[in-house]
Amino acid sequence: MSQASIQSEIEGLKETLTLEREYLLAGRARETLALTEAKLSAMNSLETAFGSFDLGSVPHVYRADMAEVVMMAKENAVHFEAIQNGLRRAIERVGSQHANAYVGSYTQTGGKVAFTEVTGHFLKKA
Repeated sequence: MSQASIQSEIEGLKETLTLEREYLLAGRARETLALTEAKLSAMNSLETAFGSFDLGSVPHVYRADMAEVVMMAKENAVHFEAIQNGLRRAIERVGSQHANAYVGSYTQTGGKVAFTEVTGHFLKKA
């Protein structure tokens, strides 16, 4: 692989990571999935060109660029994790609404019947 094509792959990967960051900051996690193929293709091309991503196998000319790519990828991973945590919290909140809800009925000891424990076998008042 020539130096020009290696540099082109690195620049393309940087552009993809920049676009991914914009999507993540905008909360558009679904759109980031469309970028996966481009990222994997660029990484495979660069790994083929360098032999591996070990620091010693990357030529000095490209080390700064590859360090920037790694930094961008780590930042994007943090943003993606924040989105995952937000979604997880939203799901937990929706699930806990039922756990904290009561049906308006009481047990024999006077305690409220939680919505999650409703079985549908209530007696009507006479």
